[in-house]
Amino acid sequence: MDAPIAAGNLVEWSELVHHQTSFDENQTVEKVYSKMLSLGVDFAAALDKENIPIGLISFKMLAAALSARYGQALFARKILGEAHVPSVVFGPANAVLPHEQMPLIIPLNQTAVISPVLDFFAAQTYLERRPGHHSFDDLIVTSDTGTFEGLISMRDFMKLQMDTLRWQEKELRRRNEEMKRTLTQLSQTQDELVSSAKMAALGELVAGIAHEMNTPLGVLISSHDMIEKIFDLLNREVTPERRAQLDHYLRTNIDLGREASERVTEIIRSLRTFGRDDQQEQHTASLADLITSTLVLLASKFKASINVQTDIVEAAHVRCYPGQISQVLVNVLTNAAQAMGGKGTIYIELLRGLKSWELSIRDTGPGIPAHLIERIFDPGFTTKGVGVGTGLGLSISKKIVEQGHGGRITAMNHPHGGAVFRIEIPLVFCETDEVLAPARSQGKLSASTA
Repeated sequence: MDAPIAAGNLVEWSELVHHQTSFDENQTVEKVYSKMLSLGVDFAAALDKENIPIGLISFKMLAAALSARYGQALFARKILGEAHVPSVVFGPANAVLPHEQMPLIIPLNQTAVISPVLDFFAAQTYLERRPGHHSFDDLIVTSDTGTFEGLISMRDFMKLQMDTLRWQEKELRRRNEEMKRTLTQLSQTQDELVSSAKMAALGELVAGIAHEMNTPLGVLISSHDMIEKIFDLLNREVTPERRAQLDHYLRTNIDLGREASERVTEIIRSLRTFGRDDQQEQHTASLADLITSTLVLLASKFKASINVQTDIVEAAHVRCYPGQISQVLVNVLTNAAQAMGGKGTIYIELLRGLKSWELSIRDTGPGIPAHLIERIFDPGFTTKGVGVGTGLGLSISKKIVEQGHGGRITAMNHPHGGAVFRIEIPLVFCETDEVLAPARSQGKLSASTA
């Protein structure tokens, strides 16, 4: 169905307007009646000498007046604009005052006068102004200067109204479908952007993680070789003193191998948490564990020149997407390290608020310029140099925290210097939570132990 309204929501009247249904108010009642009878119209407009409508003429009212007792003699030759008829002539509904004289021209205040430039729905409000007994009269259409243009029957107007409503309903459904498709595409694009950003961050971490894993793997290989040699020596005849010494070496190398294995396991576990594809379902996770695993991944990036001081609640359980929260932590901590130029201290504090866990990450860098704080989470915005980052890390972090977890992330400057990022994640109560006095863990971590 084509739109029944033109651009700008204007009503298209041209095909519905009857242009020849008007009479000068100075014509006689009989002449107007005869003309309307020959035209077969129920209504016509009464005009003054300047072609301005002064009211509406009803064929039924003219017929009632002329067919009344002595009607022909009393009203036939009267001027239309001057003719008044007792209300009782028009039936009981109009005979509230039997001796009241009613004009044969229905005055404008009891009709609907509309203009083609009216908004369609504004035009409908004019219909509500008419008395109930005129609710089905034709509508007078005027030009923008007020001169007569024609009439529209109420039947045509209501048909136009129904066509418009049907078109609007169809258009609304179409736009809703378009919006649904757009939202679906936008959601998919955002998910792809989050995944791409995660892979980009992982790519930056790979070299450092490989170095981190190389050290414990080297210890494992060295311990394995040493253990083989010790067993070879133990198979020979040696003195008790020598056997005790070899036994000590054996236990030492076994312990070294165990520690190296645990370190590799820890790194792999942290990688699995960070790379986890958990968009379909949330899980209960410990924020303390997520912070620890993130620091493991960033240990090589921080190097020995960045210290990390933590003050966190151990039993900080949240309902979340662990991989996404790890991504937020990597983004914020990486920004902190870059802001300090790779040298300084990062303070991580995790507190329990009334409705959320409150995580604060502060660096000892130069802080954020005051005029840029409002833009810090805008997509593509960055204060770093060309070629450093994409400007999407913080905007993605904001989406993850606020849209994905119903939380809040803000940035500000600390009174003693440096930037502070505050992340709030809604509380989730688990059996393992210590509600009254949760255990806290404090520590000072360097890059080598993080």
